[in-house]
Amino acid sequence: MLNKYSDENKKIAMGFLSYISDLKDLDNMEQELKLYSEDQNRQLYLWKSNIEDYSGIVALSFSENTVFIEYISLNPSYRSQSNVFKIFDDIHQKFPHLVMLGNFNLNGQLMHWHQNKEKIEKDMKETN
Repeated sequence: MLNKYSDENKKIAMGFLSYISDLKDLDNMEQELKLYSEDQNRQLYLWKSNIEDYSGIVALSFSENTVFIEYISLNPSYRSQSNVFKIFDDIHQKFPHLVMLGNFNLNGQLMHWHQNKEKIEKDMKETN
C-alpha cells in the first residue's frame, strides 16, 4: 500500500533514503525531500507490505500521460522481486490511467512485471 509522504514521516523517509548511495549525505537527503515537497510533478510514497510498518519508499515523477518511477528504496529484509512487483501493482492501481515507466535499473523488472501481468490476464480469460 502506498501512502503519500508527509513531514510527519520525515524520519522514516530519511531512513529509507539513506540506503541510496547518492543520498547518504544528510544535505543531499534534505535537498531530495525538499525537491519532492515543492515540485507538484514529483511525489514520494512510503510503501507498506502486508504488515503494519513501512517497508520502503518510492519516488515518482509525473507528466501528462506517464508516471515515472525514479527509484524504490526498500528495507533490506524486503528487497525481493516479488515486493518490487507488489509496488508496481500498487502504482498501477493508484494511477491506472498513466503509462508506467522506470529508471534504467528498474526498466528490466518493469518489463518482466508487464509480461507476467499480461500472461495472468490471458490465463484468466482462457479459464473463463
